[in-house]
Amino acid sequence: MSLVPLRHKAAGHDGPLQSPDGLLFYKPTVQQEIEFYNGTQQRMARISDSASLGANIADWMPEYLGVLSPGVSDQLRTSNPETLDSLDPSILEYSETIGENGESKTLLVLENILNGFNRPHIMDIKLGSVLYDEEASPKKRERMKNVSLTTTSGSLSFRICGMQVPDDFQGDLPEDISNCKMEEVCHYELDGFITFDKYFGRRLDKTNVKDGLSIFFRYNKLPKGIQDIILEKFVIRLKMLYNCLLDAEVRIISGSLLFVFEGDEDRWKSEDYEDPIIKQSFISDDEEDEGEQDLEEESSTAPLSCLKFIDFAHARYTPGKGYDEELVNGVDNLLNLIENI
Repeated sequence: MSLVPLRHKAAGHDGPLQSPDGLLFYKPTVQQEIEFYNGTQQRMARISDSASLGANIADWMPEYLGVLSPGVSDQLRTSNPETLDSLDPSILEYSETIGENGESKTLLVLENILNGFNRPHIMDIKLGSVLYDEEASPKKRERMKNVSLTTTSGSLSFRICGMQVPDDFQGDLPEDISNCKMEEVCHYELDGFITFDKYFGRRLDKTNVKDGLSIFFRYNKLPKGIQDIILEKFVIRLKMLYNCLLDAEVRIISGSLLFVFEGDEDRWKSEDYEDPIIKQSFISDDEEDEGEQDLEEESSTAPLSCLKFIDFAHARYTPGKGYDEELVNGVDNLLNLIENI
């Protein structure tokens, strides 16, 4: 098996990978995140098939396919070293690199949300005003408290962590926002995209964060009619997610919402502008045993836009404790702003 660097991302650490065909996404993970995905699967197995799509938090999460531990066991190295010659070098190199950094070698295997998009617009928004969990060191607690107090994490319970958009205007950046010069927070990528780094979101406050969100949805060459469709879809999704979270007994610290939409007008035309609010499962129950070819056929058509809840390294289910106010407040504030763009 060969893995390659993730082609597009809006924020986060280095390390995410994808399969060469783009179908699967791999990222370093921790036991708590694995337990949250496993717990979600177990809960979904007990839920009636008649449940409304979007009513459960799993409907908003990337499809979970399991975990992978890249590299070679000590037993294989000593008992059958000639086998190493047949293994893909990328796995060995990746395993050794993350081992040197002291990170977990376990990879989370998910559907690649970006697969099938030609010109994806991507925005990562972190939810909540508390950005550290109980196990964080005193130093990290102080640092994260300061980030919250000085950004919209503290005032609105959400913060733009990063964005990546196609360079539709050949280097002509959006107009500066108060206290935020675009040339200081934007970076040109070699493949014709522009990245807005973490300092873009950190320089926004309650008075101008709507302008930052507007850049994501309006800074492109799509016709205004398509832009309006995109905004309408995300408003509906956020309303559904809000209601879902009111019923979800979870605590999720530093979880993010990933917004993605297609910037290729031709794809919108070819799909007759039809874009589902929530795409059906990446792998349906009837297809789990039908092989890789069926997986590729099922996943060949990407939606034109999607909203996914990601990053569960500090997430857990909390039966009997009610909903997570931090998440609900963040989604509510975000919804109120996006409704008026």
